[in-house]
Amino acid sequence: MQSGNLGARVDRVLEMTVVWVLAASVMGLLTTLFGHFLAPQICIAATLLTGVYAWRVRGGGVPVARVPEWTHLVLLLLVCLFFRLPAFNYVLGGQDEGLYVNIAHYIEHTGGIEVRDTALDKLQGSPFVDRYLSENRHVRASSGPLKGGDFVSGVYIKNPTGDSLSFQFYHLFPVWMALFIGSFGSTFGVYALTFFALLSVLFMYRLALELTDSPRAALIAGLLLAINPLHAFFSKFPVTEVPTLAFSLIGFTYLTRFWSAAPSSRHNRWLLLSMLSFGALFVTRISGFMYIPFFVAMAMAGAVMDQDPVRQRSMQRWVMGVVALYVLSVGYGLHWSHQYSEDIYRSSFERIFPSHWRVELAAVVVIGMLLWWGLTAAVNSGAGRALGKSVMTLARRAIGPIVLVGLVIGTYKVYQLGWTEHFQGDHGLTVVWGLTGSHWRAVRASSLVTLFVYLGPLMPVAFVGWVLRRQDDPRIEFLRFFVAGFFVYIAVLLWVIPYGPYYARYLLSEIVPYMLLFVLVIWSRMPSGYGRHTLSVAMTITLIYSGIVTAGQLGKNESAGLYQSLVKMLSPVDSNDVVLLDVMGPGLPNNSEIKTPIMFTLGLPAVTMSSASLADPSYIAALNARYNDVFVLSPSADTPSGFQLIDSTLIKVWAYQWNHSYPHSIFLRENMNLYLYRLDRPIFPLGHPQGFQAPGAWNQWLASGWSQPESAGVWSNAKYAEIEIDPRALSRIRQGIRLTFRMNGLITAAHPRQRILVKVNGVQVVTRTITYPDSHLLLDVDIPAADLDSTQKIQVAFDLPDAATPKSLGINGDQRLLAIMLESLTASPLDPGGQLSTKPIVPTPIPTKSNPRQR
Repeated sequence: MQSGNLGARVDRVLEMTVVWVLAASVMGLLTTLFGHFLAPQICIAATLLTGVYAWRVRGGGVPVARVPEWTHLVLLLLVCLFFRLPAFNYVLGGQDEGLYVNIAHYIEHTGGIEVRDTALDKLQGSPFVDRYLSENRHVRASSGPLKGGDFVSGVYIKNPTGDSLSFQFYHLFPVWMALFIGSFGSTFGVYALTFFALLSVLFMYRLALELTDSPRAALIAGLLLAINPLHAFFSKFPVTEVPTLAFSLIGFTYLTRFWSAAPSSRHNRWLLLSMLSFGALFVTRISGFMYIPFFVAMAMAGAVMDQDPVRQRSMQRWVMGVVALYVLSVGYGLHWSHQYSEDIYRSSFERIFPSHWRVELAAVVVIGMLLWWGLTAAVNSGAGRALGKSVMTLARRAIGPIVLVGLVIGTYKVYQLGWTEHFQGDHGLTVVWGLTGSHWRAVRASSLVTLFVYLGPLMPVAFVGWVLRRQDDPRIEFLRFFVAGFFVYIAVLLWVIPYGPYYARYLLSEIVPYMLLFVLVIWSRMPSGYGRHTLSVAMTITLIYSGIVTAGQLGKNESAGLYQSLVKMLSPVDSNDVVLLDVMGPGLPNNSEIKTPIMFTLGLPAVTMSSASLADPSYIAALNARYNDVFVLSPSADTPSGFQLIDSTLIKVWAYQWNHSYPHSIFLRENMNLYLYRLDRPIFPLGHPQGFQAPGAWNQWLASGWSQPESAGVWSNAKYAEIEIDPRALSRIRQGIRLTFRMNGLITAAHPRQRILVKVNGVQVVTRTITYPDSHLLLDVDIPAADLDSTQKIQVAFDLPDAATPKSLGINGDQRLLAIMLESLTASPLDPGGQLSTKPIVPTPIPTKSNPRQR
């Protein structure tokens, strides 16, 4: 009895853990969607809610026969951790795993998922917007209704020229990683995956215990999952399959617990926990629509076959609740991840309904709902119930033949791929993956063969043998139906795994674990004899095979050390600076892989630049005017003009081999130096007017006698104003440089002139007068080559004897002493053969009047 009480307490701890997970999931997701994510507060609030729940359900008993053994749980946790530490802190962009991690970091340091292209915002009003868009956007003509293309891989642009972006994927898994980042530190986000891996193993054990009433069988079920090579790998590789599996196992555990309990021991809270777990699954992974047909079928079967009317009504309400949560998840996805949802729904359902998938899918949903409603209503009569039972019997008998047909179709498709030209027109299979006509490589790339890779040589055979047989226990029969459905899905629709281990993940959340569970449950219910002995041997071989194969992953960490290298390399940069990314060559990491963590993990502005843009001082100057410091990150050791080398870092990218075997070998995918340069001084571009507006790249030249820069330019604010130019910022031209100042004078009919006397390094070089009514002037000042070679700053002074205040002239109340407004400066070579940086821009005509702004 003491052991039973201890087991009941352990079971209560598991229940409270589930409550805490669900509470944190709901609050974490909602606060993220509305831009108020705070990890510590969410964890504390979830703990408080769990305490309230624990107090409300105190004293609720559970059947002692089905409580877990605490020693079993400890063993499972230790085995699970042994094969899953450390997790892969994958920060490179370009692939799902890196994008999830980067979204998590972005959520943690911004509090939400609203993403904007801030560099585009800053460049608005400059002549470089089109260039920026061409180099920082990937626009696809074949995109979805609202999809303009990609900013980087996995970050959509909503409009080709707009600044609004959106992340790919659903957000609950990144929210969980953000909770770990905010609670434990920036490198701990991926351990949210470890947490869900532990949960999935524990609830694999707990579900098996409900189905078998055998702690020994439950322990074996937990071990089969704990040492499974596919589960072990993706417990370290940050994608959503393991959290999805954890939520589904929790949901099925509490559903089974409710269904199995005696009427006096049932608790509706178990149905609520189950329902919310599936709701969490639906906002973790978009493929939740695959569960709904199974649940509707469960409701229809229960309406016909369940002799317990109270339980039958409760199960109907549960299914309706789960369907309602799924509908909410669809609305969530279409609102907060619209482009991604459109893409997934289209690609998923066009395969089944190629012509008008929306209409045809809606018709199927309506027909399904009508059948559910009609069958539920029909069972109220004796004839209707008899008809319903006949239909259910036929459906159960059809499961085995459907599995065999699916197996035959899947095998034939593999034959077509490997030995015929049937799929020659499929770009992915033929061009991208090279599988068409590849003979036995096509076989190895099939989902059916991949099952043997991750389950061992006997478990899939045992499954096919036993899935053909109907089960008397409704719980086991539903499990048979569920696994059979996903088996047919992977055999007929998801029948190719282009390469592993990455794409093998699509087998993890359903078919692999539930196939293991199904065979284990069949074994536990078999009487002693040859059949049970044979299955015992099969499971023993599976455990040994899994242990050996999974051990091959130990000590191999994909992308190990990369995060630390990026942090060290970019430590001189802060969020008010900008990192210019030299377009990477054919090697890796490529631009998308590097840009994603710079922007979303480290929170630094980044702009992709072509070689031509990096060599354009006008573009560099425009960026320099808008950021504190400008850096260049490049694989080239050649220092860009005007920059200085800050640091170089060796970047190593480790990766698992892409093949059709289990993950066991890693290789050095990239071993390269990246160089960080900082802009020492911007080079004034030849032939391109540069403004003195706010912000302006050259406003530091305004030494004295100037007001604050305005949107149109900068006013002199004294009878003497001076500009100081660092000659190193000017291009070397053998006969010198001509500076053309574009300006406007403060003149009126009563004050009709502004005299301007210009000196260069104390030597008067030009005198000009602005005379009413023409207020504009282009003033040329020649700088000799000797001054360009000097180490002293070039001083250009303006004597302005006619400066006056707008107030004294009756213009407005401005009391500044104004004479001229500098709008822009253009540099050009005195030597007609001098080399321009790019084709010069001829200054446009100047408006005839420019008054100081109203003050």
